[in-house]
Amino acid sequence: MQIGTLRLSALPRGAAAMLAVALPLAVGVQAKAAEAQKNDKESVSGPIIVTASPLPVRLDELAAPVLRLDQIDIDESGTSTLGALLGEKPGVTQSSFAAGASRPIIRGMDNNRVRVQENGISAGGVSALSEDHGVPIDPLSATSIEVVRGPATLRYGSEAIGGVVNVLNDRIPSARPDGGYTVHGGASYDSVDQGKQAYGALNAATGNLVWHADGFRRKTSDYDTPQGEQFNTWTDTSGVAGGASVLLDNGYAGASVTHYDSEYGIPAPEDPTDPVHIDMRQTKLQVRSGLSFGGWVKGLNLSGGYGDYRHDEITLSGVTGSTFKNKEWEGRAEFLHASVGPFAGAFGVQYHHRDLSASGEGGELLAPTNSHSVAGFLFEEMPLGDTLSLQMAGRVEHVKVEGTALDTATITEYSVSRDFTPLSGSAGLVWDLDGGWVTSATFQAAQRAPKAPELFSKGPHEATETFEIGDAALNKETAYSAELSARREGRGYSFAASLFHVSFDDFIYKALTGATCDDDYASCTDTGGTGTELNQVRYAQRDATFYGFELEGKVALLRTDIATYGLTGQADYVRAKFDGGTNVPRIPPMRIGAGVYLEADRFMAKAGFLHAFKQDKLGPNETETAGYTNVSAVFRYTLPEQMTGGASVKISVIGQNLLDADIRNHVSFKKNDVLLPGRNFRLVASVDF
Repeated sequence: MQIGTLRLSALPRGAAAMLAVALPLAVGVQAKAAEAQKNDKESVSGPIIVTASPLPVRLDELAAPVLRLDQIDIDESGTSTLGALLGEKPGVTQSSFAAGASRPIIRGMDNNRVRVQENGISAGGVSALSEDHGVPIDPLSATSIEVVRGPATLRYGSEAIGGVVNVLNDRIPSARPDGGYTVHGGASYDSVDQGKQAYGALNAATGNLVWHADGFRRKTSDYDTPQGEQFNTWTDTSGVAGGASVLLDNGYAGASVTHYDSEYGIPAPEDPTDPVHIDMRQTKLQVRSGLSFGGWVKGLNLSGGYGDYRHDEITLSGVTGSTFKNKEWEGRAEFLHASVGPFAGAFGVQYHHRDLSASGEGGELLAPTNSHSVAGFLFEEMPLGDTLSLQMAGRVEHVKVEGTALDTATITEYSVSRDFTPLSGSAGLVWDLDGGWVTSATFQAAQRAPKAPELFSKGPHEATETFEIGDAALNKETAYSAELSARREGRGYSFAASLFHVSFDDFIYKALTGATCDDDYASCTDTGGTGTELNQVRYAQRDATFYGFELEGKVALLRTDIATYGLTGQADYVRAKFDGGTNVPRIPPMRIGAGVYLEADRFMAKAGFLHAFKQDKLGPNETETAGYTNVSAVFRYTLPEQMTGGASVKISVIGQNLLDADIRNHVSFKKNDVLLPGRNFRLVASVDF
């Protein structure tokens, strides 16, 4: 099937800024709708709102595929990173550079094309700069996690072309807890790395104030693989947070403060006798308010945040080789307006500022930079009948990036200031058909300004054992995409499918050149490397095309008085090529999976496999990666409430990689040296009251 694309050049002047997607400005789900969605955790996720807000929208009108993980999914995962948590979901893989550093990769797109955020505000940190840098958000802090793909990502800006990972929590409460307070907590143990973790969260109301507090701690040793212990894969992570909201007659307003601290080893070090580990910490302030009104502006959603981040890259002997610091501010305002003729929708503004600096060896890689952007966006919906609706929106940004580049001819540094004006737009049609089917077709043109590391990198990065070279002359990247999706849910079954095609003009990428360098640029010139220590990596631009699909389904085959028995299945595929036929590097292989499940009032059991095929469609200087099959199983039992004093107590046993297979992740820069964990058994206990 050939899918057409929408190009900005074909649109009238200014029209590109007025088109967008069905979901971008979708602004919230009321509590009852969210609870209804949670009642079927094991089913394929349908369309779900991205960020909490007081403004209601119809769930069946959102033209964007969304994946959601709820509290029990997060509790049972036991993972220390968002990448590991999401890495086996359809359309999502992980970078898996280290046990403490693994970002989600969506449809083969990573780093600066995948935005990771907390309650709609950027996570901060420098995880997109390099694969060894972790995301300063731990899965244990979340009550749910959403993955948004396709045109809906335009709501959040340039860095969300590939997708959005949104971590949701109650650190700024938006409603009074039932009974005046709620408590959630738990603990787990993993056999593969002797990992232990514990966590707890409390919400409590006093008058019109709702208070929140949470904390967690996780500690793991080097994990086991089928070929022995994987050296320097330990982690030690903790976090605390507190927040409060005042409940108003027409909404709420509140704030939260979070401190995150994580240390983790970098596997396969250049010098095994003096391995490197990262000591990361962040303090973050967030504010949020949701208000509803009775006039032309029906609602207002305000959110903002400031993050102060730092990490040190430290050797076993205690020497700090590099220090990275990042300070970020972000604010958003979204207004829901009353109908104007046939149109109803919302508009908003967003501001973002970032100061990024490095010192030590990191200062050789990247001199201090600052970036800021301001954006406006608009979303409008028009019904075209009882079952068909048209949704259009647009976004215009102004981005300024300042830093220090390297003149490769004279090997001298010079200051650079670049300005960009990305324009993005899309349109979507959504059909609400008989029989529970919802189908959609969306078309998008989205632009992304290059980030500071892509423009200004110019030196060695010891933790990744690379010498990275940016290009200060990079242009905007433009993605033209089309997507068809279909969903259906009913009693005992669910189904979701998406088919996508993305054509990039000036796709920005980094790839191994095959050259080897030492720590100085003189050993890493344009004509090749003359050193022996570090692999040369360069940023460049080429036109490229991505296409593929995702499938997921669940069906109940047998129902008895005590249980339901059924099957699950999933598949995903992405193909990415540069113009001329060369493969884009580090693209995940095709995967298929299937399983069986049993569900009853107090217990649940499921088992299945996920098979990744061999990846032999290689980019320059890549090596083939063998396929693997990951077999897993879960058993969960909920204790009778008369035994627990009315609390909901769940005991789970999870088995992962039960065949103890050699699993190498093709998209990881460390895949030739680092195996993913071997056979693991996890024991989890959680409580809610």
